[in-house]
Amino acid sequence: MSATGSRQAFAASRVASSLVLGLLALGTGRSGQAQEPAAEPSVEEAAPPEPPPTWRFKQVDRPVKVVVLAGSIGAWPKQPYAERIAKMCKHVEVKNLSKVGFGAFALRQRFKQQVLERLPQLRAAGNEYWLVFQGGLNSVGTPERTNHDIREMFVLAHSKGFKVVGLTLTPWGDESDKRWAGAGGLRYLRATTQVVDFVLGALTPAEALGEFAGRRAAGAEAEWQAEERADVAVDLYRSALRAEDRPLRDAAGLERALTKDRGWQAAHADLAEDARAAALRSDAAAAAEIPRWFLRDELRSFDHIHPNSEGHRLIAEAACPRLPASWGCECPTLPAPRVAPQPAQPNLLLLFAPPWLRVLLGWPARPVR
Repeated sequence: MSATGSRQAFAASRVASSLVLGLLALGTGRSGQAQEPAAEPSVEEAAPPEPPPTWRFKQVDRPVKVVVLAGSIGAWPKQPYAERIAKMCKHVEVKNLSKVGFGAFALRQRFKQQVLERLPQLRAAGNEYWLVFQGGLNSVGTPERTNHDIREMFVLAHSKGFKVVGLTLTPWGDESDKRWAGAGGLRYLRATTQVVDFVLGALTPAEALGEFAGRRAAGAEAEWQAEERADVAVDLYRSALRAEDRPLRDAAGLERALTKDRGWQAAHADLAEDARAAALRSDAAAAAEIPRWFLRDELRSFDHIHPNSEGHRLIAEAACPRLPASWGCECPTLPAPRVAPQPAQPNLLLLFAPPWLRVLLGWPARPVR
């Protein structure tokens, strides 16, 4: 192996080790599979201190400079989507700063420390600067706080001359994970969807941020400001990554489970009986669809959260058509379905042609009636 190849293999090994160690830090179940993302603390805490950044962009022939920031999905070591985007887009140089185990607040701190403090050394006349963000799964248990931190990062990035591509969370979850059962599964589904729909700009500030809407400079009641939103948003949640053909759960059984759940009871205690019954049916129907929001089995790596290399290919291909023209992307196109040639229909006037003519034309010896 060449010296360059050895260095690349060593770097990939270090990233893989970091990924595994980070997952162990998050915790694993008794079966050895990764736990679902944990909620971040309600009080803001500083991200773990890191050494001062020394990285830089090096490719002068690629004027579009892109920083990718995500949790452990973005840090995947084997052909991650960041690497694939760099290969698809000829004007782009990518620096992947994704970090295992980081939720939205920690990623926001990492952006400030690893990118913004480095800006004086990174700036060059004529270049474009973009942040590609795809984080928040490690803090999805507190969706409004997660959206607040993502919004703050978008505002900060725009104020420093970056434009933003927002990639949503990817599908995740599994029937073997008890946290996805009953009312708990419904809460995780809605928390994930709340973060996804915020990135897509599909929610109002109140819907996305809850009590954190009051921290907006424009005020809690104001419409979204341009700097609070991604310039480009890509929906990876409702994409080919999703196991949309899985069987539904038993809605009747879910109704029974929801009526016994204290959280569900408390949330609907003030409703009239008919309204509560309607809410129960609606929630049970939504919970029945939970398996269809999981990551497809064939796209999983070592658990139900992290896509494998094929999953990363689909992420890059889903993003590619949405990326700016200035990136110079050449997006793969799916081959057109092969259509088998249809035999020509014989002219009705020739149905009673003599046998020698039917043989010459390749028809049966006798006409098919």
